Amino acid sequence: KNYKKSLLMLGPPAETSHHNTNMAPTPFRHLIHKICHSIWIYRKILSKALLLILACSVVKQMEMAINTTTAFDAANGAHDANAYLPATDLKTDWVEQLRNDTIFPEGLAIEREPEYYWQAASQWFTPRQVLPSTIQNKELAGIFHYLRNGKILKASSATGGTQRKLLLDLEGGQKVIFKPERSQHYGGVGLDQHHGEIASFHISRLLDMRRAPITVGRRINIANELLPVATPELRDTFTTYKNKTENCFYATCELCKSLEPTCPNADGTVEGVMILMLPKQFRKGSDLILTRLSSPFKLSLYKGKTKRSEAMESKDYCDAQVKTEIPIEPRLLDIVETSIFDFLIQNLDRHTYEFIDQEENGAVMLMDQGKTFGLQSADIDDLEILDPLVKCCILRKKKYEHLQWLSNMEMSFSDAVLRLTSVDVATPPKTGTMKKGNHTTVLREGDLMALDRRMNIILNALETCIDEHSHEEVLVDSPL
Repeated sequence: KNYKKSLLMLGPPAETSHHNTNMAPTPFRHLIHKICHSIWIYRKILSKALLLILACSVVKQMEMAINTTTAFDAANGAHDANAYLPATDLKTDWVEQLRNDTIFPEGLAIEREPEYYWQAASQWFTPRQVLPSTIQNKELAGIFHYLRNGKILKASSATGGTQRKLLLDLEGGQKVIFKPERSQHYGGVGLDQHHGEIASFHISRLLDMRRAPITVGRRINIANELLPVATPELRDTFTTYKNKTENCFYATCELCKSLEPTCPNADGTVEGVMILMLPKQFRKGSDLILTRLSSPFKLSLYKGKTKRSEAMESKDYCDAQVKTEIPIEPRLLDIVETSIFDFLIQNLDRHTYEFIDQEENGAVMLMDQGKTFGLQSADIDDLEILDPLVKCCILRKKKYEHLQWLSNMEMSFSDAVLRLTSVDVATPPKTGTMKKGNHTTVLREGDLMALDRRMNIILNALETCIDEHSHEEVLVDSPL
């Protein structure tokens, strides 16, 4: 804008400047006048060129800053929580990698004995993770293979709890929990759903919450694989149901006798979920050595609806009570993340939170997702499950960034879940089962659609927190 003004201030060219007694005709003034005159004539072209030079300079500085940060992280052992994410923007490829980690390529035979894979799973486990950020040597695929096909050496009733489940010993010395399929459902919570456990495991991987036990669907032939290795106590619960179906069993649990027994399908198999038990050093027999504390956000059911306690209704409940009783790092941040996971799968059964306290920073484990994705859950979004997030308005910054990253994938969150679960043999209760090609999906169509709806609710809740507070107050830069 000042080019023209500059010309006027400089006056006429040197050879004619004698008309102005205040301006001596000098070669320097003549040169400056010509330069400014040229700038004025070509001002539009020069402006664009200067802007382009400036933009290139900024981009170069940004590249240098990113490279410097990357080098610093590499030199100082940056935390690997985001190592699960792809180095490039190929987000669909990342989902494919998660899926490929669980299967062997077609035509490639498994080469190692089961002991190798059970040992790998044992070495992965720490008080803050069940799975590592990256999988080497197809180890997860080997674990999936032997959970689904490994020889059962012993079968007994798993002790404790209200739900029917078996404790199986597999070849190679690994113990697993087997929860058989159930089709009954009651009051929006109901009995354990084996397909819910499977879908929840894969959702935990997508959320980069690697704290759920490895879970795989399996069909077991009762007469050939189960009955011959059943303990006397389990064998005593076998019966012929309604005088026509043989090889049905009740097992032993609080509600087992009051429910219909588990019976084989027409092909003699029973479908269920295999849940890998955690390493021996973290167990006492079949039970985990966990610290189990009552959740400060525990919900109760009243006439089929969720109900908060009177104290939880207070807007200041988290600041006034929860934060004074529970350390923010890592415990409360873990509880908030768990609420996001539980809201997606509509888990109302998280009355306690459990962590391995052999280390101070043991993570809240994602145990027992059986009461999820029931027959009535697809149309229900129990917002109270999100209370830890909504009332405390805190979240790890890296988890917030990961949720934003997931929401910007080319494929929807539900399509990513569908892709990961397509490796499994399990199916939901027969009502509403959806097929993709020749494969019956683990989740019904309504459940998949609900995942996208709930993800939007979570993101909106986070933005509301940020609007009411600030990025700095809501998003915690936690090393854990």
